[in-house]
Amino acid sequence: MQPGISTYLFIEDRLDLDRLRALRRQGFQRLEILAVRPHFDYRDSQLGREVAAWLQDQESFLHSLHLPHCLEYRPGKIQTPLSIAATEPHRRTQAVDEARRALEFAERVPCPLGVIHTGTLEDRYRPRHLDAIYQSLEILVPFAGDRGVRLTLENIPNRLSLERMGRFLQEADLTGVGICFDAGHAHLESTPASQITAAGKWILTTHLHDNHGYRDEHLPPFAGTAPWPEILRGLADSRYDGCFLLEFHGGERDFRTALRSAREARDRLETCWEAARKTVEKEE
Repeated sequence: MQPGISTYLFIEDRLDLDRLRALRRQGFQRLEILAVRPHFDYRDSQLGREVAAWLQDQESFLHSLHLPHCLEYRPGKIQTPLSIAATEPHRRTQAVDEARRALEFAERVPCPLGVIHTGTLEDRYRPRHLDAIYQSLEILVPFAGDRGVRLTLENIPNRLSLERMGRFLQEADLTGVGICFDAGHAHLESTPASQITAAGKWILTTHLHDNHGYRDEHLPPFAGTAPWPEILRGLADSRYDGCFLLEFHGGERDFRTALRSAREARDRLETCWEAARKTVEKEE
């Protein structure tokens, strides 16, 4: 198991090297940087150089870059959502431009994956939305590829289900694009394990967080009602061998408390994952 963690853990604070070092000391093998301003100002060249210089000495610690889903995030509030599924050309262009600005960070340090939302909560499943996503990806896929980044589409709680995403990727013949399976978002939509089966081979990475089935709370795994044994069994059945990346936030707690919650969730996930793998091996 490759345990990873997102800087979403402290989304309401600015990213700095002290916190990145603290995450590294906890034994996490992979890191995702959330490229949302002001948490991580990807337009700040000096900050980008400092973070990249440290990451270059961390033996492939950087796993992914979560591309911006809004222009700015303030505590509990998204300001100016960005959507690559927007049917209005100016909104789609804005989302693509911000994603490209964030991807420029990969020119400073190797970054295997880029994660991007498939629109916003308000976007509905219509052919025109899929056309918009395709037009966006026609620009973003080669731009990311030139920087050594493979794009993954993240399922969010809108009408574009994982099954439809997999079908879209297959029919669009978008080589080099995969899926980021978000367990918390899947729990809000339907049975997560069935969605894993539907997405299958397209899943390249994960976002693991919890909720109570009615609101996107981004709690630590096992703090809500998501069926974690079934989720991990589904990933084992699909032969998933990528990163298990925690994406929850510390809320009002201090950073040390959030780190402790991350360690506890990681350890419990490891135990459940080993049990799921052994069950699959016995049934083969």
